Amino acid sequence: MTDTFVLKHRPEDFRVRENVLVPLTDQAGADQHYVLLHKRGYTTMETVRLIAERLGVPSQDIGYAGLKDEDGVTEQLLSLPLTARHAAHELLTAEFLETVDAGRLLRLSHYGYGTEPLTVGRLNGNGFRVVLRNLDEATAARIGDRRRINLLFVNYYDTQRFGVPGGPKRTHLVGAALLNQDWARARMELAGLNAPESAAARRWAGADQDFFAGLDPRAVAFYLAAHSSYGWNARVRELIATTCPTDTDDVRVDGLPYRFPTTAAGVAALLAARHELPYMRYAYRGGPVELPTVRPTVVQAQLTVGDHGPDDAFPGRHAVEVGFQLPAGCYATTALRQLIVQR
Repeated sequence: MTDTFVLKHRPEDFRVRENVLVPLTDQAGADQHYVLLHKRGYTTMETVRLIAERLGVPSQDIGYAGLKDEDGVTEQLLSLPLTARHAAHELLTAEFLETVDAGRLLRLSHYGYGTEPLTVGRLNGNGFRVVLRNLDEATAARIGDRRRINLLFVNYYDTQRFGVPGGPKRTHLVGAALLNQDWARARMELAGLNAPESAAARRWAGADQDFFAGLDPRAVAFYLAAHSSYGWNARVRELIATTCPTDTDDVRVDGLPYRFPTTAAGVAALLAARHELPYMRYAYRGGPVELPTVRPTVVQAQLTVGDHGPDDAFPGRHAVEVGFQLPAGCYATTALRQLIVQR
């Protein structure tokens, strides 16, 4: 990379709020209770399991529209079944959901009632407010001196798709083993990921296939999708090599390979050559279910530049705050990496 910039130095440096609209109704005619989840230090799936345990319902009964990482401050909607009405009321006031534990936080607040459980795919997008840190003066000036920035960026799956922060980036290998029905290999890979399911995978003493059958199907589908995402990234890298043979930056981020065009014209050349590529989504219903779709190769974002100046966390360096919206499925981190790279 052309700069050793830092993201997510503090959780508050990376704020995310999802954009999803649900029709609301009176409680009397509803079977779903929508709550707003404010969290820090927890993944969405980890939170869902905690709430399901407290409500005494299967984790599949807790609905969400998208996954939010643990290394930021995030807000998203969840749907809870009204069959657990009394337990849900207690959950909203439960003390453990209001306290900070070693930098972690979960808080639920009432949003409304409706008849539609939240499902993956309902998400319209996400809003971000991010602080870029440890910038050199020239890079900070290039970004900070502009009020708005029109950014074209390659729509890569970023590294959080392939592992938790600080853990090995190998979720795609779990997915590959699942597709090959190599259940022992899949459980072994999962056990080494430091993912929320890893501890249970290490303890499991039964048939390996039964372990995955007992997981929330959405969690298993995530690992299958990670395999598909890794292959999609590889196809995009190959396309960039032909559409933009010069002015590219080949980098490894958390050990994973990326190729970034260093000019907006290079990104536009990719867009002109192939505006989208096939992508295989997955569900898991006792086995992988393929859901063919397409994914855009390039995304355009309008960034609003906020506060900028000396970095209080990195003496002698600079920080810039930016705000923007992205469609569902796009990664703010890869957009910001390309903001830094592009000249």
